[in-house]
Amino acid sequence: MLFFLANIVVLALATVASWWLSGYDAKLTGENERKDFIRRAIRCGITLFLVELTFWSLWRYWRYGDQASGMAYLIFALPLVLLWCGCLGELCSHAFHGLIDPEDRRRFDPHKSRRDLDMLASLVRNGRKEEAIQLCRMLQESGDVSVATLDTMLERLGVKPDDAPMPKPLAEAYQLRSRGKLSEAEAMLNSLLMANPANVDAALMLMRLYAQDLHRSDKASEVLRSLEQQPHIARAHIEFARRSIDEWSHPSVKQIVAEAQPESLDALLAKGYFGTAIEMLEQKAREQPSDFDSSLKLAETHARYCGNIKRAEKIIQQIEANPAFSPEQIKLAETKLKEWREARLHRS
Repeated sequence: MLFFLANIVVLALATVASWWLSGYDAKLTGENERKDFIRRAIRCGITLFLVELTFWSLWRYWRYGDQASGMAYLIFALPLVLLWCGCLGELCSHAFHGLIDPEDRRRFDPHKSRRDLDMLASLVRNGRKEEAIQLCRMLQESGDVSVATLDTMLERLGVKPDDAPMPKPLAEAYQLRSRGKLSEAEAMLNSLLMANPANVDAALMLMRLYAQDLHRSDKASEVLRSLEQQPHIARAHIEFARRSIDEWSHPSVKQIVAEAQPESLDALLAKGYFGTAIEMLEQKAREQPSDFDSSLKLAETHARYCGNIKRAEKIIQQIEANPAFSPEQIKLAETKLKEWREARLHRS
């Protein structure tokens, strides 16, 4: 009886502890909750199996003095250490950083910045200037959107941006640019991007320097293309940068013009509203999973307009697995994917 009670207690404690510790897995992205859950569940399942074997070995050693069982528990305990050393390392790292810089404990939302920027763009397009300015101020305080993006948007709205806090190297580059030391600012921003190619603030500042100060929109576009290749960059940031390059390249345009958003999908793509077009197509694909044209257009938008061939491949795989589509439609989708791949190779 004592054995079974002890076994239940050990397994219960192991379940709670392993699930909590699995949250420190560095490979959890937060973007796909189902995949993250499966990964954590597998790790915890293996752990419970090894804990049970270890408990049996220790019990036999303690109860019957079985030397072989005493050695066996070490064999079962070693995989546990290997299984959890990564998570333990992340836990120690978080604890250390928590001492010197307390972290933001809000739940991670990888799509929040995209929604915030889309909402801001919608307010501007509909002429709701005061609300757009108020949202900019709120986003400045929250720190959820890049400083350079918000400063540019406020400037377009005719408001002088506040001196929002910037990382020291970025602030130095800003001061260099404002004093006309463009070469030094360019070098500093390039070094920041070499260290972190996904630094949106540095990329936007460098794009502006090239397009507005040096009149080199081609070099600004190169920076944009490099930023597009980085994972986890919100599509709204890319769209914003693309429109900004065009505006910075034409000094006569001093403030944003509230324009009506195109209604048709083709017009959205022609105007560069790729994020909005993708959202529209994704919603249609969810509501009408048997609509072949929408699924194929979604894959084409990712491949041709956004340069995301991997995402297009996944959509084509979903088309292939969908029983609602005919063999002819699947063949057409595969042919299109081949064309997009070849076009990408030619551009490279």
